[in-house]
Amino acid sequence: MVQVEINDEVMDAKLGERLVAVARRNASHIGFYCDGNGLCTMCECRVLSGADQLNEPTEVEHTWLSDERMADGYRLGCQAALRGVGSVRVLTRAEEMRRQLDAVLSPPPGTTVVENLRPLLANIAAVNWQHIGRWPFNLIDSLRRLGPVTLLWPVTDLNLLVSDTVRVTQRLLGANGKGLVVAGEEKPAPPPPPAHEVV
Repeated sequence: MVQVEINDEVMDAKLGERLVAVARRNASHIGFYCDGNGLCTMCECRVLSGADQLNEPTEVEHTWLSDERMADGYRLGCQAALRGVGSVRVLTRAEEMRRQLDAVLSPPPGTTVVENLRPLLANIAAVNWQHIGRWPFNLIDSLRRLGPVTLLWPVTDLNLLVSDTVRVTQRLLGANGKGLVVAGEEKPAPPPPPAHEVV
């Protein structure tokens, strides 16, 4: 068994398993609309350490992520698979942007709204550039790779998508009704996850 730290929480994983599967199983804050087809990029995450324990970036990642974004440690969770047993730490884009927004809405002591707004806006701009600035090449590549049916409706199990979305949302909001879970706080254990296939 391998351990991965996602959004400051240590999780058990298996060799060959993709980061999005580990995060979904543990109800971690990550996007997964396209069901791991490398289409929506909502599972993008920043590898903080242990990049050498993951597979090399795939063709899909080169299609969607700019060289600058990859140089900053960003990967797609649906493409990044564990290949080594060493430590891996990642922060999902969804959680990174939630934290950035939280810093704008409630600036930590010694910071201002304006200085905290800059990283959030830069992140939003980079994400939009991935989709708009690299279009139509990313769309053409996805169409070639997935075909028109999967491109238009990539979800293979709508019930699982809804179930996982509810679990992630409940965990993020906190089952006790106290609001958003803040990094470093005790987090309630997620309900037993449905089985996800290991890639």
